[in-house]
Amino acid sequence: MIDFVRESKKEYSLFFILILAGLIIGLLAFVDTGLKGIGLVILGIVLGISFVFFQYGFASGWRNFLVSKDTSSLTQHFVLAGLCAIIFIPVISTNNNIIGSIAPVNLSLFIGAFIFGIGMQLANGCGSGVLFNFGSGSGRMIIALPFFIVGSVLGTIILPFVLNILNYGQIEIASNFNVFVRTAVNVFLLFGLAYLCYSYGRKNNQKFKLKMFYGTVIIACLCCCVLFVSGSPWGVTYGFTLWGAKLSLAAGIPIDTFTFWNWAGPKRSLENSVLSDVSSLMDFSLIIGAGLAASLSGAFAKNSWPPTRELIAAAIGGLLMGIGARLSFGCNIGAFLAGTASGSLHGWIWFFMAMSGSMVGIYYRKVIGFK
Repeated sequence: MIDFVRESKKEYSLFFILILAGLIIGLLAFVDTGLKGIGLVILGIVLGISFVFFQYGFASGWRNFLVSKDTSSLTQHFVLAGLCAIIFIPVISTNNNIIGSIAPVNLSLFIGAFIFGIGMQLANGCGSGVLFNFGSGSGRMIIALPFFIVGSVLGTIILPFVLNILNYGQIEIASNFNVFVRTAVNVFLLFGLAYLCYSYGRKNNQKFKLKMFYGTVIIACLCCCVLFVSGSPWGVTYGFTLWGAKLSLAAGIPIDTFTFWNWAGPKRSLENSVLSDVSSLMDFSLIIGAGLAASLSGAFAKNSWPPTRELIAAAIGGLLMGIGARLSFGCNIGAFLAGTASGSLHGWIWFFMAMSGSMVGIYYRKVIGFK
């Protein structure tokens, strides 16, 4: 009884600390970017709460599919992308102030997504998974996140050397057609795969939880809100990259002289505050939101420190995800979800290569002895 009261006090103390942190970040974001900043902080916090409440992850869902042919999570992921595509493609096509997540198809995309897939199974979380589990007090993610940041910076060093190898440029699906047909084709592909996954699951007596569907709809709505507020789809991993670059500069490493950081976008973000960058600001906010949800649900008290072998795997996984995300232009959110929802071919390639990498990662999970 005494232990329960003690843990409850810790949870509530943490809750109020996180509330204060959210208010401070919101105020700083308002000073930096005005109402847009506050809007993104709110969206990030709500996304963090949603991911924890619905336990909405990618790594475990993909692993369940590969190991036990459970398609329930995969079905929701394609539904999520399909719902976003209904809004994303028309808005991006008709509004010059909003850009989509459209990246080139090249060798680095294939290699990076494959590496990321290995890493997310070793770390037991993708980009968003690392964030919301870190915010929930996961010991594994406390290790994975710093290595993810280091890997992201290493990726910026490698990317300029491999960017133009077998580069076929940006390829949009059904780009030769009008916006209505382009939207219809992409939505059909996404919902078509969702239906195939659902049908396969039903034949194998799998249960599809209605709660997860509600989570999918809510997260899709939040992703659309991010698109309108920020002018681009939600991305996670570039925020890690920026944090690593800022820390490198503080440590005396002349990261600003490297090729990647002299490209227009990265150069601008490096020169400005970390709260000026959409991905960075939302990453901070998502951690706060996840922490709020975990403190209210008592999830912090349930977390235990993982075995050493799992922490080592988390470090290696984080490093691989960081490198892979930069080489392949994002993670499950920024590349797969935002890419496919924007009608970009690179999002589909990212999915298949990350799924292939996950197979390798799952094999090494067995070697390591994951529970």
